[in-house]
Amino acid sequence: MSVSSIVMSSHWGREVRHKYITQESKVLAVVFPGRNYSAERSLLDYASKLAREYGCDILLLEYGYQSARAELKREEIDIVTEECKAAVASLPDYEQLLFISKSMGSVIAGRVAAEMNLQQKTSHLYITPVTDSMPLLRQSRGSIIYGGSDPTFTEEHAAGLTGQKNLRVYQIDDANHALEVGSVNESLAVLLVIINFYHEFFRDALTG
Repeated sequence: MSVSSIVMSSHWGREVRHKYITQESKVLAVVFPGRNYSAERSLLDYASKLAREYGCDILLLEYGYQSARAELKREEIDIVTEECKAAVASLPDYEQLLFISKSMGSVIAGRVAAEMNLQQKTSHLYITPVTDSMPLLRQSRGSIIYGGSDPTFTEEHAAGLTGQKNLRVYQIDDANHALEVGSVNESLAVLLVIINFYHEFFRDALTG
């Protein structure tokens, strides 16, 4: 296994360092953080660790505004998307892609797949997607995990995906946008359930 950094300039005047883990795989897992939820936080960290266990190469993206410790303006999502496309394009061609995204990252992941014509070989793991990602979810295959108490993606949004045969949709009862519930112990128990959903996603994607 080899770990390196892909260093690129960004619109925000700071270099970004995308972590690239290779283990001679034909499958690349790309992790798209949330607006304020980095790839090192638990939901994405465990997903990337599992990707490694399943033998994938991994690209952990860093957004330019995160590196610069700046606030993201809504109109700058287009810039973040372009910079993520450049990072993916800088890597060797892979037979299969797994896009793992949290929150706002669901919009970026969906756009990268669509705009780079990668949809046919991409499976998505959408973690707490946002409303703006709905049209992209309908074009995707993979899994969606959302919280029953998350105002950014509700049961009504999930119902709008009924009939999408390529999508599995999982609701975590009473969980918020971070997929946490009341106490620490309860949240840890929920995390184990989520990790089992991750296992299902990887098994489906890699053997389907």
